Amino acid sequence: MSTERAPVRQCATCPVRERGAPMCWRALQAQIALLREHGVARRLAPGEILYRQGDSAQGWWLVGRGQVLEYVVDLAGREQIVRLAPAGSVCGMSGLGARAVHWATARAGRRGADVCFVPRQHGQRLAEQDPAILYALLTGMAEEVRLAYNRLHGLSMLPARSAIAQVLLSATECTAEGESVITLSRSEIASMVGLATETVVRVLGEFRTEGLIADHGRNRIALCDPCGLHAIAEGLDSK
Repeated sequence: MSTERAPVRQCATCPVRERGAPMCWRALQAQIALLREHGVARRLAPGEILYRQGDSAQGWWLVGRGQVLEYVVDLAGREQIVRLAPAGSVCGMSGLGARAVHWATARAGRRGADVCFVPRQHGQRLAEQDPAILYALLTGMAEEVRLAYNRLHGLSMLPARSAIAQVLLSATECTAEGESVITLSRSEIASMVGLATETVVRVLGEFRTEGLIADHGRNRIALCDPCGLHAIAEGLDSK
């Protein structure tokens, strides 16, 4: 008897329709995988630093499993998470430019991450030889710019419920069991949306009561109804 899970039917526009990620990198992975064959693989332990803000950027990294958090640190030592790089995406994109430095620090998420380093010059030669690789990188960067605009809009304009729903969707990882989970702390979510931690705790409590999420221990949230969260993120919330 087959134990394969039946596919979950979701709306065509749901951002978690394939991997629980905010964008569909799957269409790009077949092209970006060509770069992995020429890179240097590395396994990161949970929370391990990949590079630091101000370090010289000699290339870029491809995320194969888990996720990488990029954050900036101000003069007072406070951290602001600015991006989550899910599996299939590029991080350390400062390395795409000449003589660049990393503008943020990057560390592996709480489940660790598998990454692959592609030196700048080697990656440039591969992109010149195969336009599909260059197109994949440009498309991925364009999507990152779009998401960055959405995050800026969310911080300044969206209600707390919508902003937090967007972060939950963007931070989702897909486990080997097919479960969509978030491994951010309440304070990290608050940092990403620019809200007080108490507000995040209250909204997450509402989501839990409404059956949208479930708590699975410390710093681990499961998405029970990603399409419901998507509706809230898009402003289709009656509350």
